Amino acid sequence: MAKLRIIPNKRREMQVQETRRKLFDAKAKRAFLDHFAATCNASAAARAAGFDYRTAFRHRNEDPEFGRKWEEALRIGYARLEELAVSQAIAALDWEQPAFLEAPQDSAALKLDPAMALQLLREHKRGLAGVPKPGRMPAAATNAEVIEALTKRLSAFGVHVGGGRKRK
Repeated sequence: MAKLRIIPNKRREMQVQETRRKLFDAKAKRAFLDHFAATCNASAAARAAGFDYRTAFRHRNEDPEFGRKWEEALRIGYARLEELAVSQAIAALDWEQPAFLEAPQDSAALKLDPAMALQLLREHKRGLAGVPKPGRMPAAATNAEVIEALTKRLSAFGVHVGGGRKRK
């Protein structure tokens, strides 16, 4: 049964209407976290839960409890990705692996491309270690710094910068 809501509509003060709004509620969060723990892929987990990845990231930033569960799922997913990478490496060696190393067959992680799994492992390992991505973080300049930089560059072109016009 669809949920009902009361809204103003079509020159009437109030009207009852079925809602089409889909909420990122506890059930959707659980579906997201389950898939995220299996794959370590936030975009795929959000799609599996029926939402855009930005919704999941927004809730992670705004809801501290969901943020903690996200980190826990990330640690679980990272361990699963490592397990998958090791099991694929063992399979590539044509070595008979012990039963305790076999991954469950219904795992969503088994559907990952090995190159994608390795890339996700690198990114999450860097994130878990607290190492930022390479490159300089963009910084916002103050007004004084902007004015100083513009003045320096304009003066290099012979343009006078300052109050009023320059007279000869």
